[in-house]
Amino acid sequence: MNATILQLHHREAFERTVTRALAAGAGAGLLQLVTARIGLPLPLAWLVPAAVVLACAQGDRWDRILLGGLGVVLTAVPYALGMAPAWTVACSAAAAGSLLVRARLSEKGVEGQVAEARPTLVHLGLGALLGAGLTLGGVEIARVFSARLADLATPALLAAGATGAILGLFVGLSSVAAHLALTADPVEARAEELIPRLAGDFRTQCERALALYRQCGQSLALLPREPAREELARTLARITRDAVELASEWAGVEAQLEERAQAELQAEREELERGAKASTDAVARRQLEAAAASLAEEVERLGELKVRRERILARLRAEVALLERARVALLSLRSGQAQLKAVELASLARRFRALSSVQWEEGQSLDAVATQATLAQVPEPARAEPPAPIQPVEEAPSPQGEISRIRVP
Repeated sequence: MNATILQLHHREAFERTVTRALAAGAGAGLLQLVTARIGLPLPLAWLVPAAVVLACAQGDRWDRILLGGLGVVLTAVPYALGMAPAWTVACSAAAAGSLLVRARLSEKGVEGQVAEARPTLVHLGLGALLGAGLTLGGVEIARVFSARLADLATPALLAAGATGAILGLFVGLSSVAAHLALTADPVEARAEELIPRLAGDFRTQCERALALYRQCGQSLALLPREPAREELARTLARITRDAVELASEWAGVEAQLEERAQAELQAEREELERGAKASTDAVARRQLEAAAASLAEEVERLGELKVRRERILARLRAEVALLERARVALLSLRSGQAQLKAVELASLARRFRALSSVQWEEGQSLDAVATQATLAQVPEPARAEPPAPIQPVEEAPSPQGEISRIRVP
């Protein structure tokens, strides 16, 4: 089996989720005991998944409220549908498993992650399947364990807590779907796809940009979730993506812009000109001169492409320098109080968004001006003169005199 699929991402977060699930399951077991004593017994197979989702909800305040509300409502809906007990428990646990995966995605924010693998809709489905299967097995194991504890005359509080903790463990294990075979960051995946196609300075700069993007992601992961953090993450992703896409437009052009290629075209042009001068046939001379003129245009066009390449490369280096500034600025935010971090992060996000916008607009305007100047230098095609009218051919007079002189033998 592929080692990438078996790799467990963010192991500390998974262990934290399982620990919270154990505590939440124990609390749900005690709550089930209380409701049974007062005459309103609630099913343990509903209380535990709902409590696990409430305990493992991540994100900002609204994310936690939404996940908690969905954890209570969605896990209770199957019990109102009148299905078979096994299907009821499976559907309720499937909802809890999907919400645990969503809670992991909300921990750092959907748009606040930089160069980090993340779960997708496939992982939500996997979480639902694991939640249903593990919870059904956990219910049977908890039932057997509860019967053994009753045979040993275990105190009710201890037995209820242990039974709920066992079921909570199985529900919490379904969150492993949020840590297996994660999808790579889209910007990082796009860069890794395009960089092998590049060569020369463009490849070097794109590799540097990707390395800086990953380093910025490591620094952002240590900062608290703030709106400014997500804004800065979007800005960094846009800078890196624009740099890679800009370089990819020149993939395959590097070989044509080499000095050797231009020298070969120039030598071939000179050879054609010499052949035209040495030719004695007028038609062959015109054809050789036309070929030499065409090669002269190609040499001039290569020169223009080299100038534009230097301009694009300078723009690419400016974007890499901007990523370097962001990396250094994020390193300075690792120390200090949380409030100061939030204020500095907001200021940093605004500054880099402004710098990125100004740099992009300047690059677009300079490129447009250069393109217009190039088009202005191209001469308009000469108008084709109308063809001369065809003169009718005059009929020659019939040589009647010659015919009359022919004697019939």
